[in-house]
Amino acid sequence: MSVTRRIAFGAGASWFGRGVTIVLGLLILPVLFRHLPKEELGVWLLLGQSWVAMGILDLGVSVTLTRRIALAKGKSGPDPDAPLTPESLRDIADLVASGRRIYYVMAGGVFLVSWIAGFFYLRNLHLHNLSHATVWIAWTILCASQALNLLAVVWDCLLLGVGYVGWDALVASFISAMTLAAQIIAVLLGGRLIALASIATAGALSSRFITRWLARRRRPELFRLRGRWNREVLRGLPHTAFRAWLTALGTALVFNSDQFFIAASRGAENIPAFRAAYILVHNITVLAVTFGLASSVFVSHYWQAGDLAAVRRLVERNARLGLLIMLCACAFLLTVAQGLFELWLGPGNFIGYRILAVFLAYETFEAHSYIISTSSRATDDEAFGFSSLAAGLLKIGLAFALLNRFGLLGLALATMLALLLTNHWYAVYRGLKRLQLPLFRYGKDVVVPSLLWALAALLLANAASRLLNDFPAVLRIIGAAGATGAVFFSAFACFVLTQQERKSLKDRFSALVLRLLPAR
Repeated sequence: MSVTRRIAFGAGASWFGRGVTIVLGLLILPVLFRHLPKEELGVWLLLGQSWVAMGILDLGVSVTLTRRIALAKGKSGPDPDAPLTPESLRDIADLVASGRRIYYVMAGGVFLVSWIAGFFYLRNLHLHNLSHATVWIAWTILCASQALNLLAVVWDCLLLGVGYVGWDALVASFISAMTLAAQIIAVLLGGRLIALASIATAGALSSRFITRWLARRRRPELFRLRGRWNREVLRGLPHTAFRAWLTALGTALVFNSDQFFIAASRGAENIPAFRAAYILVHNITVLAVTFGLASSVFVSHYWQAGDLAAVRRLVERNARLGLLIMLCACAFLLTVAQGLFELWLGPGNFIGYRILAVFLAYETFEAHSYIISTSSRATDDEAFGFSSLAAGLLKIGLAFALLNRFGLLGLALATMLALLLTNHWYAVYRGLKRLQLPLFRYGKDVVVPSLLWALAALLLANAASRLLNDFPAVLRIIGAAGATGAVFFSAFACFVLTQQERKSLKDRFSALVLRLLPAR
C-alpha cells in the first residue's frame, strides 16, 4: 500500500472511530437512564470521568515512543513496505521492550494514584440506596481497567511507528462497540455498577491482546528478536516526553476552560449556544488536521531516510488540504450560519456571527499551525511545550480581563489573542525552519492560492444564498453547501492532487461508468 493510501486509510479510520463512539454513546444513555436508579447512574457517570486521568498521566510517553519507532523504521528507507534492516529491527525491538517496562511502571502508578485519589473523594459521597463498599469495588475495577489500557499503548505505538496508521482507531472502535453492547445487555438483564465496571475491564484486556496480535501478524519479524532495556535508544526520551506533555497541558488549558469561565460569570445557561458553535467549528478542524496527523509517521520515515523533498511535498499537500477545508467551511458558515443553527438546534440558539467569526479565525490558524508543528515534531523536534503552556496561561489571564468587559465575545477573543501571540506564529515559524521550507515560497505556493480559492467559495456561496433568498432556509443551506462543495472539489483536484492522481481518478471513474452502462 502506498504512503498516500495509508494516510487516507488512517484519516478515514480516525473519523469512523469518532463516529462509532458518538453513536454508541447516544445508544447506551437511554438504557442507563431507564434501568439504573438515579443515584447509581450518577455515580457511574462520575466514575466515568476517571478515564481522563490516563491521558494526563501518560506524560507524553506514547507520542515520543511512537516517533522513536518511526525514526528507527526510517533507517530502512522511506518505503512503508520495505523489509527492515537488522539495525532497524534491533532498535525497534529494544524500543518495544523498553517501552513495555516503562508502561508497566506507569500502569502501576496510574492504578495507585487513581485509586488513592478516588478513595479520598468517594468516601465523602452522600449515598442513600447504594453502599460505599459497592462504589469502592467498582472504582477499584475501573482503576485496573485504566492500568490495563495503558499496557496496550505500547502495541499502538508499534503499529503506528512502523506505518500502520488507522488500525489502532479501528481496534478501539471494535472494542468500544463490543464493550458498550455488553454493558447494554448487562443492564437490561439487571446488572448494576460492578457489572458495568467489570465489562469495561474485559474490554481493556481484549484491546491489549487484539492490538498485540495485529502487530505480530503485520510485522512478525519484530517478534522474533528478544528486545532488551537499551539506554542508548531511550536517550533524551524523558526530556522529549516532558515537552510533549507540556504541549498537551497547554492545549487543554486553552481549549477546555471556556465552560468554567462561562458558568462562573454568566451562568450555566449560557454554555450550550457558545459550546455548540465551538464544537461545530472544532469538528471541522479535526477533519482538516486528520491527514496531517496520519502523515506524521511517514514524515519521520522520510526524515530519517534523508528524503527532504518527500517531507516537503507531504507537508505542503497536508497544509493545502487543511487550509482548503477550513477556509471553505468559513465561506459556508459565514453565509448561512444563522439558518443552519436554527434548523439544527432550534430558534434562539445561534451564538451570533461575531463570536462565530472569531471561532472560525482562530480554528483556521490552529489547523494550519497544528499541521506544521505535527510534521516538525515528527522529526523529533519537540519544541512547542513552553509556547503551548504560555498560550494556556495567557488565555486564562486574558479571559479574566476580557470576559467581564466584552462578555462571551471577550472570552472567544481571549483564546484567539493567546494563540496568535504564542503558538500560531511560533509553530509555523519554527516548523517551516525545521522542515527547511522557505517562508516566501511556502506562502506563494500554499497560503495565497488557498485564500483565492476561499474567496471564490465565499462569493459563490453568497450568490447561491441570494438566489434562493425567497425559498425555505433548508434550500438556501443546501444551495450554499453545493456551491462551496463545487469550489472545494475543484480546488482539491487542481491544487492538492498530482497530475498522476488526477489521471488515475479519471480512469477509475470512466471504468465505473462503463460498467454501469447497459451492454449493447
